[in-house]
Amino acid sequence: MPSKAQSSVALAACAAYAGKAFLAPGGAAAPGPARLAAASPAQQGEPALGAAAAGSAPAALPAGAAAGALAAVGLAASRRAARRAQKVRRAAEDAAYGASHTSFYTDAVAKDKYDTLAEVLDKKLKDEKLKGMVNELLDCCVKITDALRVNLVTVNDSSNTFGDTQLTVDVIADDLLWDLAKTSKLVNEASSEEEPEIVKTNPDGQYVLCWDPLDGSSIVDNNWAVGTIVGIWDKSTGLIGATGRDQVMSLVVLYGPRTTAFVTLDDGVYEFTCGPGNEWSLGRGGAESGGGQAGGNDYRAVAKCPGLPTSKWF
Repeated sequence: MPSKAQSSVALAACAAYAGKAFLAPGGAAAPGPARLAAASPAQQGEPALGAAAAGSAPAALPAGAAAGALAAVGLAASRRAARRAQKVRRAAEDAAYGASHTSFYTDAVAKDKYDTLAEVLDKKLKDEKLKGMVNELLDCCVKITDALRVNLVTVNDSSNTFGDTQLTVDVIADDLLWDLAKTSKLVNEASSEEEPEIVKTNPDGQYVLCWDPLDGSSIVDNNWAVGTIVGIWDKSTGLIGATGRDQVMSLVVLYGPRTTAFVTLDDGVYEFTCGPGNEWSLGRGGAESGGGQAGGNDYRAVAKCPGLPTSKWF
């Protein structure tokens, strides 16, 4: 094994070869081969390597020390190259998207017309009952949007089954969804995170609903985005023992600066925006938008469910 002095000389030689200044163990700069004699091991009580101190050609460095030093120099060069490449990539992203590339929409160009919810459902959802269910749920989420805008966030005098303290907006959103479930002709059974029991609603209904009325409500008092998550099953499978693969549809509605809904249709996920008059219009979506990743980066709250006959999400 090479001595400490031999390793120091090896590192100095490699640094000089790479055109970089080398700091000897004592802190003195040794920028090139001509200064190696100044860091001679003989001055530190070690035998000199070869005849370098006498002015003759230095002896060959130990193979292990030289190889290790060259590897260190190569690693440093690789890191510098990676940092340069990262800077170039970031500059290209900034140039492509303008002031900020954190928004999926920064580079989107406005259209003269956006398809309405009804137009998209006519083309992309064959099941007429599911069309009705989507419309009823989104109408309910419009009511939740309005409630969030005008109600103060305060602590309610109750907690849910899991021990979470309920906020007024939790209760309001949950009540609105229960009103829908109990009056809809399409809902057979329903359950809520706030009240995790199966409730029979309409014996002639087709679907079983399960929802989180206001996911993220613990941060709603900071005016951050929160959402409603709804899973829809057919009554033939029910909810108990069913899986995501048994779902016939699902949706996530985000309440932020604008209200957006992500809905699973026959060929993928579609994003709708609640606009003037509480009318829903298409943002982006469908298989043509990237093989089931319609809506781009906004799908942080939507996970793919494999094994379904079509690209379903929940």
